[in-house]
Amino acid sequence: MKSPIRKDEKLEHGGEVTSGSPWTEFMGRPLARRGDEATCELHGPTVIDEGADKFPDRDHKLFALDGHRCACGCRLISSLPNVHFA
Repeated sequence: MKSPIRKDEKLEHGGEVTSGSPWTEFMGRPLARRGDEATCELHGPTVIDEGADKFPDRDHKLFALDGHRCACGCRLISSLPNVHFA
């Protein structure tokens, strides 16, 4: 089980997720999905390249979880280590 990624979560080399679902929030912030934007301090603008197969949003984009990667190769880091999605 992995923790969810939300807008403003960090990337492993610095930077953050800059967009998220317009429909689905968790603890007051939009959940991030495959295809959502991020800015990596090492590589510049990028997008989330992975998502959880079991968790699509209304537009069928898959929700991102802790450890998933961006197109630049950096991993996403959840600020909610004690919250897990199966």
